[in-house]
Order: sequence, then structure tokens, then C-alpha cells
Amino acid sequence: MISTRLSAVYQQTTQTNAGYLVLLGIIFSLIGSFYPQAIIVSAILYWLASFKQRLNISSRNARQSLVLVGIGLSLAVVALVNDTALPVAELLQGNVFIVSMLAGVSFLTVISQPSIDKDESLPRGKRTILSTYLGVHLFGAVINISSLFIHADRLTANRSLSRAQVMVLTRGFSAAAFWSPFFAAMAVALSYAPQANLMVLMLAGGALAMVSMLITFSDVNQTLTESVFYGYPLRLGSLWLPTLLTILVFLIHHLFPELSILFIITLCSPLICLLLVVRKKNCKEIVASHIETKLANMQNEIVLFLSAGVFAFGLKMILANQDFIPMFEQFNGVTASACFVLIVLLSMLGFHMLIGVSIVAPLVLPLNPDPSLLAVVILASWALGSAVGPLSGMNISIQASYGVDSKKILAWNFRYVCIMALLVMLVINILDNWVLI
Repeated sequence: MISTRLSAVYQQTTQTNAGYLVLLGIIFSLIGSFYPQAIIVSAILYWLASFKQRLNISSRNARQSLVLVGIGLSLAVVALVNDTALPVAELLQGNVFIVSMLAGVSFLTVISQPSIDKDESLPRGKRTILSTYLGVHLFGAVINISSLFIHADRLTANRSLSRAQVMVLTRGFSAAAFWSPFFAAMAVALSYAPQANLMVLMLAGGALAMVSMLITFSDVNQTLTESVFYGYPLRLGSLWLPTLLTILVFLIHHLFPELSILFIITLCSPLICLLLVVRKKNCKEIVASHIETKLANMQNEIVLFLSAGVFAFGLKMILANQDFIPMFEQFNGVTASACFVLIVLLSMLGFHMLIGVSIVAPLVLPLNPDPSLLAVVILASWALGSAVGPLSGMNISIQASYGVDSKKILAWNFRYVCIMALLVMLVINILDNWVLI
């Protein structure tokens, strides 16, 4: 009995400490935007937090992370043998800003929650297809995977998720990656293409998301036949926060263009959370609870992103002495489309989108690609790859929490992804030939 209690206390203490280590990692990464040495401290803090929570890392993530780190370090050693200088600091700080943005954005879940009374009956009919799509899409654009759980939990009250509901939820949520500045995909895109034009990314991505909604509406209507769709009501009054955050990011970036988008989002998300909860009597408890639970349990995301950073570093070093890559001589619409298709195909084979991006980006960066075009490739491949990838975080969550096999999700979304892929390649080539000149 005593040993059990001691074990529980130790586990709770470890988790609490991990949460505050992540918080310190966010702070040092923000400082690192002005003093680069602080990035190394941030990276060490994130690795340490993950080590403390190592027993809670999923076996899938553990395997992928070990493989990524192993390959990355091996490539770095080969580069070193070939007399390539290895910047150790760069090895440590790979994807740190991405992790910081994800951790910072997590604070928005404290203040942005779409709500519906438990006693309120779910609306029915074709209109609710759109309201459900927009709800999970717009809130997912800000609070990420939490939006999916909130909507799915309410839809599964006293029933299981139907095929139509799964199609709407998965497509609506994943399509947020096309344009949302608060989504992991944007963090990755801006990490590899920091000079990308955010307005171009959001306009192109927003257009693709709108088409995604129309295709989903048509597909679900055909799927329903005589059955009725039970959806989730979208209350326009609850969309003030996503709108405010988006406007705020653009405004600050316009006033202070020297500040990166990642820095602005990472800084503003926790500050807005604090400003909105500071007047509540239990403010300290709310913030502490978030740090000690949400931040403390980010070990899977942290390990995956940091490991991918090590992999990308090794690949970059091994390619450092090459004058060109025969496979890619220039980064144009055709090359960009090929990279997009490759990342999506890899995701369908079970590789996380981040791995695909970590493979493709180092191959094309020596070609000095247009940053906005490269960013669009990353965003679009993330949006469609997560919709069909059996090991994407979204599909694993749905399979684990609601019993929907990821193979079924792939089958239900396969045609949709094929159609959207053609449209994405059209957009890529329009941007390359007529917009980004």
C-alpha cells in the first residue's frame, strides 16, 4: 500500500515537473529569437521533459523517433568523416520553435471551447453537415486536436460515429492545415520557409479549404441516401476568438515585420489566455492545471518533432557538399507538385507527414525555392496526408477513442484526397506561373 502511494506521488511529481520544464522551454525559445544561445537551453529542457515522461511515450512514436534519431546521427557521422563541419548547436535546436509554438497554442484550449448543452438535442439535416464541418474546422484551426474530441464526444452521445460523421470530422479538421497559422503544419512550413508570405498562404489555403467543404458536403449527401445526418450546431458568437487571434497575428506582423510568425503566435497565445482568465477567482488553478496536465503530456509531440529535427539535420549535412541534386534541378510547379505527391504517398504508407517533409525539404532547400511555394507544398501535403494517413495523430485518435478503424478512414477519404490533390497541384502551378513571380 505504501509503495503504491509513493509510486503515485512520484509519478505525479514527475509529470508536474515535466510541465514546468516545457513552460521554461517556451520562455527560452522566445528569448532565443533575440539571443540564439537560449535555443540550446530550450532544446535541452524539452528533451529533459520528454525523458521524465518517457514511460508515457507511445510505442509507435518511440519507434519512429529512435529510427529518425539513429538515421540522423548516422548521416551526421558520415558527413563528419567526409570533412563536413558539424554545427552541434544546430543539431540540438532542430524544430525547437515548432515545439514552442505547439505548446504555446495549447493555452488557447483554456479559453476557446465550442459548447453545447448536454441536454440539447443534436440538429439534423443537410445544413448541419456544413455547420459541423465549419465548427470542427474553425475551432480546430485554433485549438487543434481538442476541437475534434469536443465535437466527436458530443456526436457519439448514446450512439457510435457514422461513416458520414467521420468523413465530415476528419476532412473538416485536417483541412485546417491548409491555412491556419495556429496549426502544426504552419509551424513546420514557416520553419523551413520563414520568408513565406502569410497572406498568400492563407488565401490559397482558405480557397482549398472552401473547396474541401463543398466536396465533403456533396460526398456526405451521396453517402446518406435515406439516413439522417446528426450534426453539431455552429454558434457564430463563439467564433470571436479565432477571428481576433488571426487579426492580431496579421496586425503585429505588419507593425513588426522583423518578428517571425512563429514568435508572434508563441508569445500571444499564452498572453491572451492569461489576460482572459486573470480576473477569475481560480485563475492560478486554471493555469497551473494546464501546465501540469496539458504541457506535461506533450511528450509524444515533442519527441517526434525534435527527432525529426535531428533527422533533417543529418540529411542536410550529408547533402551539404553537393552542388546539385540530379533528381531536382529547380523548384518549379512540377517539382513542387512531385514533392507534394511524395509526402502524401508516404503518409498513406504509414509515415507521419513530418517525416515526409523532413525528407523532402533538405533535398529542395539547396535550390533556393520560393518560400511561399515551398510552404504551400508543406501545408497541402499535411492537410491531405493527415486525412488518409493511418498513423496520423488524428486518425489514431479516432481509432483509439471511437473505435473507427484507420483503414476505413483511408477508404472513405481516398477519393476526396485524389480530387483535392489535383486541385492542389493546379493551385501550385498557378502560384508558380502567375502569382509568385
